[in-house]
Amino acid sequence: MAQSRFRMRAFADALDMYIRHNDQWEALCDMCGRCCFERELTDSGEVVINYAAPCEFLDLQTRSCTVYDCRFERCQACRKLSPATVFLANHLPDECAYVRAFLDT
Repeated sequence: MAQSRFRMRAFADALDMYIRHNDQWEALCDMCGRCCFERELTDSGEVVINYAAPCEFLDLQTRSCTVYDCRFERCQACRKLSPATVFLANHLPDECAYVRAFLDT
């Protein structure tokens, strides 16, 4: 199993929010846009973010998605961030609101 920088209690709390209060989970996003850049997986399993290659739907001035409501249909690379995704992802910065939800608990 992959290593995580978070405690299991934090994961359980976030998972509960995701399951029972999905609107609150979605509202955590502060739309920083950091997850809207091309990513590559290296041979060693590390995720490398290419900040020179933003998603075509990312407005660079506002850092908001221009197709947010239908982003999963319009952009194949766009993935919903679930607690499990955030818990196991080591490429999301500590400033990400989803990551902070784990760190603050």
